[in-house]
Amino acid sequence: MFRIIGLVYGFFAYLRRFLYNTGLLKRKKLPVPVISIGNLSVGGTGKTPVTIYLAKSFQKKGYTVAVLSRGYKRKSSGTVVVRNKEKILTRWEEAGDEPFLIALNGIPVVVSKSRYEAGKKAIKEINPDILILDDGFQHYQLYRDLDILVFDAVKPFWEDNLLPAGRLREPASFYRFADLIVANRLNKSKNPDEITGFLKKTGKKFFISKENLKEITNLKEKKDLSFLKGKKIGIFSGLGNNEQFFHTVLKLSDDVGFEIIEKKSFPDHYDYTRLPLNSKPDLYLTTEKDIIKISQDIIDRYKIYALKYAIELDEEFVNYLEKKVFSEKVKNEKSEPENV
Repeated sequence: MFRIIGLVYGFFAYLRRFLYNTGLLKRKKLPVPVISIGNLSVGGTGKTPVTIYLAKSFQKKGYTVAVLSRGYKRKSSGTVVVRNKEKILTRWEEAGDEPFLIALNGIPVVVSKSRYEAGKKAIKEINPDILILDDGFQHYQLYRDLDILVFDAVKPFWEDNLLPAGRLREPASFYRFADLIVANRLNKSKNPDEITGFLKKTGKKFFISKENLKEITNLKEKKDLSFLKGKKIGIFSGLGNNEQFFHTVLKLSDDVGFEIIEKKSFPDHYDYTRLPLNSKPDLYLTTEKDIIKISQDIIDRYKIYALKYAIELDEEFVNYLEKKVFSEKVKNEKSEPENV
C-alpha cells in the first residue's frame, strides 16, 4: 500500500515540477536576488543552521539580508515582520519556532504563507540586498536565483523513499534541480567516501559543513561545555529528528565527561504547554529551537540549558554564492521583467 501511495505522490511531484519548469504555471519574481535553502526530506537535515550561517556571513560582508519563511505552525496570519534591522517585533508563537530562532541571531525575518508577499514586505520595510528563502526547495511559486539543497549525510536522500514509506517529499532524482549541495554531518556517516563519491558524480558544486559545538545557554547567560563535566544530565527535544540531537549529546557526554540519566522525545514543533520533567538530573539539555518556547521560570526551575549548535563552511561557499548571485542578478535584469 505504501508503495502505491508513494508512486502517486511521486507522480504529482513530477507533474508540479514540470508545470513550473515549462512555464505553464508562472513564478513570481522579486527585484532582489533570492537564494533558496531547502531539502528533499521531511525535517532534520540542518537547513536552519545553514540559513543562519549564510545570512550572518553575508552580513559580515556588509550586505543587508532578510530571510523569508512560511512560519510553520505559527499562531498568526498574513504577512508578519518577525525582526527588522533593529529588533525582534513578535513573540515566537506569532513567528514560528524556526523563524524566531533565526531572528534571535540578529537576522531580519518575514513570515507569510506567500513568500512573494513576504519578500515585498521585506523590500519595503528592511530594504535588503539579498533574500534567503528558508525551506524553499519545494516552493516553486517564487523565482530564485540559486537553489541550495541541504542533506544529512547520516541519512543520504538517495537511500530513502517517498512519503509515506520514507521521508522524501520529492523523488531523490530531484537533486538535479539544485545549483549547489551542502552535506551536513559527514563526519558521522558510516560511509563518508561513498557520500563524497556520489556528490562528485552529480556534477554539482558541493560543500561539506563542520559542526561547531562550544557553548550552552539558558537564555540569560552562556557557559562553556566544560560546565557539564561530572553532572547527571536529562535531555529532551521536539525536532523532526530527535535521535540526531540525542546522538550528538551522547558523543559530547563521552568527550566532556557527563552522564545522561533521562531522555524524552517530543513531536516536531512541540509548543511545551506541558513539559513533564522531574528534578533528578543536575540540569536538562535541549536545543535552541526548543528552549525559546519554554517560559523563563520553567527554565530556571529545572535548570534547562540549550546546546548552541552551529555549522561552519569553507570561505569559498559564501564567496561562490556572492559572485554567482550578483552576476545572475545583472544577467536577469537584462532579460526578465520584475513583478513588484
